[in-house]
Amino acid sequence: MNSIFRVNGKPYFTVGGQTHNSSSYSEETMEKAWIAAEKLGINTIASPVWWSMLEPEEGTYDFSQADLLVNGAREHGLKLVILWFGSWKNGASQYIPNWVKEQKDRFIWVETVQHNATRVLSPHCEASREADKRAFSKLMAHLKEMHADDVLLGVQVENEPGSLGSPRDYSKLGNGVYESPVPEELIRWLKEAEDCCEKRLWTENGAKESGSWGEVFGFYGAEMCTAYGFASYINAVSRAGKEQFDIPTYVNVWLGEMYNRVTGVDYPSGGAVGRVLHLWKHLSPDIDAVCPDVYFPDARTYDKVCSEYAIPGNMLYIPESGATELNAVNTMRGIAEFGLTGIHFFGIESAITNDGELRESAKEYRNAIRILTAMKPLIEEYHGTGKIYPVAQYEGSGYEYIDFGDFYGRVIYYKGICNPRMDEESRAADHYHRDDSVFQVRGKGLIIYKGNGEFWLGGEGFRLNLIRKDTIEGMSSGVRSSSFQCGRHQGYLALEEGHFNEKDEFVTDRIRTGDECDAGLWMDSDIGVLHVRLEV
Repeated sequence: MNSIFRVNGKPYFTVGGQTHNSSSYSEETMEKAWIAAEKLGINTIASPVWWSMLEPEEGTYDFSQADLLVNGAREHGLKLVILWFGSWKNGASQYIPNWVKEQKDRFIWVETVQHNATRVLSPHCEASREADKRAFSKLMAHLKEMHADDVLLGVQVENEPGSLGSPRDYSKLGNGVYESPVPEELIRWLKEAEDCCEKRLWTENGAKESGSWGEVFGFYGAEMCTAYGFASYINAVSRAGKEQFDIPTYVNVWLGEMYNRVTGVDYPSGGAVGRVLHLWKHLSPDIDAVCPDVYFPDARTYDKVCSEYAIPGNMLYIPESGATELNAVNTMRGIAEFGLTGIHFFGIESAITNDGELRESAKEYRNAIRILTAMKPLIEEYHGTGKIYPVAQYEGSGYEYIDFGDFYGRVIYYKGICNPRMDEESRAADHYHRDDSVFQVRGKGLIIYKGNGEFWLGGEGFRLNLIRKDTIEGMSSGVRSSSFQCGRHQGYLALEEGHFNEKDEFVTDRIRTGDECDAGLWMDSDIGVLHVRLEV
């Protein structure tokens, strides 16, 4: 597995959640987040450190917020990702200290075309960049002094950065940058770059080798100029922090596939959306990954986003998503089809009630967390090998067929089954569960085929029927062509439910045989992992 994060030198798949923005203010406000993390069973928690709290007065530093998160993660046995809420958060500058807000001649703000002031620090302001660099460096140096790498996986630099409210900075500073010649270094990169959106836009506008941003990029000049500013600024912040503590950093993205898709209006201009992703990657060598925040439930948009960000040189990691059943389904495909290296969902406190009970709406996503946690050692081992197959039930789906090479698999989903015979057979096989809710979740999970008849399964809401692919005579024989007969004539050498211990060794909890295997390989989220070996 090629992952952003590593633990003890080995790739680490995060199954995590992010707190609400204000939860890390104090021990009292974080308490519900720690409870939610335990209820959900996540292995990683992400939470912010605010510049306004870290440096309340210029040059005076308070590390209590960072200490709260590191010590809390240690106490609760969790890995930690710190979110640096520095110059920008969600396309605005909400977490900067008051002394930055008050010195408007020193720290320049983005202006609209009408010269109205926004609440966004200009990415072209050198004073802002240097102040952010100093604060972030102090934070990273402190984390190193704490020996925080026992729990700290990495740091997100800023949060969904960009300019929301204006496509570019129309202040005197911003206009000067926009009207200046596009840097020669960028023109050289465009000439040498392989096919990408930025190069196509440049070529369509005449492939000019000199000129202002508007002259070189035409309609997209404002967004390109703004992206250049944000990427350069944030890379400088990341580099300064890594000089103190060299751990992974990433930037998250408010995606451009929003509403009418107008830059600066529907999403922050200058953020690393698909249109400028390659430019961002070129300008940010000191940032390990550019990561999309994916809240889209539909499969088409999910596929498009994953395809855009799962490119050579950029590992796909989703730091924000929703605790929904469709996100749970999409995640399984993200791992198998797009190389997803980790997933977090936003607002973990909202998954539980004030009494600390898990909300009904979050239970199916909690099941997905169980599945991913159980399969984590296998995900890390087989990630990127082509041996992981997703199980993902969308609307109207009752079955799915998988070609494993020497076996043919038929996934049968429980939810929405219209064949009473199959419904009865599934329930009879799964004699551990009689609650209807087990049969009303979307089918989801992962199947790993190691080869030579050895399978690993994790998931819920489905069963897998296998038929050996050898000769047409063998496949068409009565004991194999009939689903009823095939399940009763499988050559099982092992059929074991179990879990992985702390050393990633598989421990058998229960053996299936007889009635429990006649109807195929059925899965529920609370059984852990199913290990299957068949005669070959």
